Amino acid sequence: MKKLLFVILPLFLAACDDGDIVENIVYQQDGIKVAVSAQMTGLNSWPEGYTVTLSGFEQQRNDKEIAEYSEISKQILSSDGDINISLGGIPQSVNYLEITVINRIRQRTLTLWQHELTPDEKGSRDTLRIDAGAINAGLFNYIQQEYFNNSCANCHGLGEHAAAGLDLTEGKSFAALVGAKSSKRPEINVVTPGDTANSALHLVLHGRFPEVKHNHKDKLAVEHDKEIIDMWIMNGAKNE
Repeated sequence: MKKLLFVILPLFLAACDDGDIVENIVYQQDGIKVAVSAQMTGLNSWPEGYTVTLSGFEQQRNDKEIAEYSEISKQILSSDGDINISLGGIPQSVNYLEITVINRIRQRTLTLWQHELTPDEKGSRDTLRIDAGAINAGLFNYIQQEYFNNSCANCHGLGEHAAAGLDLTEGKSFAALVGAKSSKRPEINVVTPGDTANSALHLVLHGRFPEVKHNHKDKLAVEHDKEIIDMWIMNGAKNE
């Protein structure tokens, strides 16, 4: 037994002295890490089932198709003011960081802010620190900016000459909608909080208001846009 040990030991020592030993270690990157700061308002305006998050997506939203699902998400707590949110373990498949609203199944509903990751950022081992600036996450604010300002106010924004007397310009639209009687059907309001069936705005956009001669069904790009407005009405039509 002792002879066997004496034979093995020199062979072992010789192997250790035979040049430098190269350790074959592969360092695994745990994913991209980001820290995003912003000044946010309107976080409490969303109904149950919808969450304002910092999320990662592979692709941008395509308005002609169903919204994509997030690869990774973290909720931004419902407290207006300065927010600082960190997110780690972001997979390499993510190309866009977004402050976005997602539904229960992590499907993108609205994008409030977006940052496209560069190749250098995706390859960095350091935490990416990004200032997203001021973000109004309010549901009504989104409707004003995306729909009323970009489309509806072209006709409903000419002061005293506004079509049907409905002024949808910023700062005037809420009073013109919520609790205001419809000029074409006075027994209902233009918007009745919590009740789409008795809201002229809903009926007009869905083509169920024959008193209005002009067709409004195609004024919003896709059904998703009408659903956003219906969501706002059903959630109490809040001014935020």
